[in-house]
Amino acid sequence: MCILESGQFNSSGHLFSVQQCSNLFESHSGCCPHKICPVDHYPFFIRSGLANIVGPKICLNNTIIMGGLINNIGRGLNIVVVKGETGEILAHRYFNVFSGGEFIMYFLKSIQIGSIVLVASYDDPAAVLTDEIIEIFAGLGSTMSGSVKKRDTWVFAGSAGILEESQFEKLTANDEKSNVYGDWPEMEEVGGCFPRKI
Repeated sequence: MCILESGQFNSSGHLFSVQQCSNLFESHSGCCPHKICPVDHYPFFIRSGLANIVGPKICLNNTIIMGGLINNIGRGLNIVVVKGETGEILAHRYFNVFSGGEFIMYFLKSIQIGSIVLVASYDDPAAVLTDEIIEIFAGLGSTMSGSVKKRDTWVFAGSAGILEESQFEKLTANDEKSNVYGDWPEMEEVGGCFPRKI
């Protein structure tokens, strides 16, 4: 079972209804599309925002943690922090140029070793990506955060204390020659199974 965004159609053409997820460590599919994970992994799904119109979505364990349905997203960077060993949601917030750089810096520096970090961009993520913040994301396993430019779309899943590059990261550049939506590129998505213990 999982929360699905109401007002959208499934592959059969029927409207979704809102449901509540359960079975934290059982193998299951759902909100993380078409993915069945081992019992010691978390299914997750991240979708960036679309231009400045459709907000992003971040799912873990077949539950929407951040999304338009629950009205807790914002332009800039949307970030969820998860306790890697238990799956507990430790924090979720969005940051943009109006939030102030010191707030995202404090937030990121407070992430504990072993935490899983899920990130989705919306509208313009580059405004908050200072050199120091990029360095923190690199420490979480990102190889693309330093390449994010104005109005690019970026999704990322990593972990504090990781000693290798994350395999869960995508970036689409804002390019007027290839943009799908005027001044913005197409949305990005990433999903899979993240290890429970890291």
